[in-house]
Parts: sequence; structure tokens; C-alpha cells
Amino acid sequence: MAVYTEVNSQSLVVSLTGLDVVWALKRRLVINRADIVSARVAPRKEVVSLLRLRLYGSFVPGLLCAGTFSVGKKAGLPRGSRAFMSIQRAKQVVQITTNSKPALVGLEVANPEAVVSALQG
Repeated sequence: MAVYTEVNSQSLVVSLTGLDVVWALKRRLVINRADIVSARVAPRKEVVSLLRLRLYGSFVPGLLCAGTFSVGKKAGLPRGSRAFMSIQRAKQVVQITTNSKPALVGLEVANPEAVVSALQG
């Protein structure tokens, strides 16, 4: 796992390194804090079940979910919404909902509770 997050007063910066860059086809994601609607720690299976089609990236069931995906109806997001995922085998991941693109972000980080509390604080 090589996903690093930096939370500051303006934004959330997600940096991917190593093979995560190859799997997700993205090195960095910046999300404005004003656009973040909610952040929570959620089970991996629940977050992955919100996805519909892989647009670009990698998906191996039960092992890896990385890249950009379209979002299914049960996510409760507007039609045409996109999701960015960087999840491997962790049982708990960070699920972030935003008002911008991507509308849904799923991240596997070392301490998901700390990231969520930093985003809510």
C-alpha cells in the first residue's frame, strides 16, 4: 500500500506511489475541502459494491480496485458520477463523498480513522 494523504485547511491531497500509480493510472488527486460532503470509515465490500463500470484502472475481485469507475444507482449520487478508488485488501477504507469530480473516493490508508477525523475537524 502506497497511498499517502495530506489534509490542510484548503484541500485533501492524495498521493499514490509505486505500483498504485500503475494500477490507478493516476499519481495525485487534489480535492477542495469545501467540496467534501462527507467522510467515513466503511467496509471495503460496501464501498466496492457502489461501483458500476471500470473506466480506466485495475480491478481484480477481492484483491484490487484502483482507478476511475462509474457509480451505480445505489450510491445515491447524480447520474454520470465518477468514483476514484485505491483499495487493496484492507477490511476498512475511507469513503469520501464530494460535490465535484470524482463524486466518490475510496482510499486504503494506514489509519483510516485519523484521516476521517482530520477531514471532519
